[in-house]
Amino acid sequence: MTDYSVGMKDLLVTAGIGTFGTNLFIGKLPRTPDACVSIMQTGGRPANPKWLLDYPSMQVMVRGAKNDYVGAQAKALAVKNALLGHPSGDVNGDRWVQFNMLGDIMLVGYDEEDRAMFSLNWSLIIQPASGTNRIAL
Repeated sequence: MTDYSVGMKDLLVTAGIGTFGTNLFIGKLPRTPDACVSIMQTGGRPANPKWLLDYPSMQVMVRGAKNDYVGAQAKALAVKNALLGHPSGDVNGDRWVQFNMLGDIMLVGYDEEDRAMFSLNWSLIIQPASGTNRIAL
């Protein structure tokens, strides 16, 4: 099982949303660059104790360039379109079954540099490739 935030990053890189380490990050929203995307794990529901089935959740934060609400909103929409309805399949060895968007794109506000920030929240259903005591489906 690969860290699910790494899987989300890989999907967004493949979709052309960003370049990891340049304008796409995991676990942090750095001060620079202005326009960037960050993936954060947000917990999710408990894993199934018997079956090899996990329910993690993720938050994707999109920040725009200074005074560029429109560009930031467009990037958030690109993230939504890249993930919502994504076909189930293999992501880093695990089977990602479903992407559920929790609400819609939300304007969080502006940071101290006047950069618009949007949040997209996701609940996922994933069948890990392996697990110690749980039964594969």
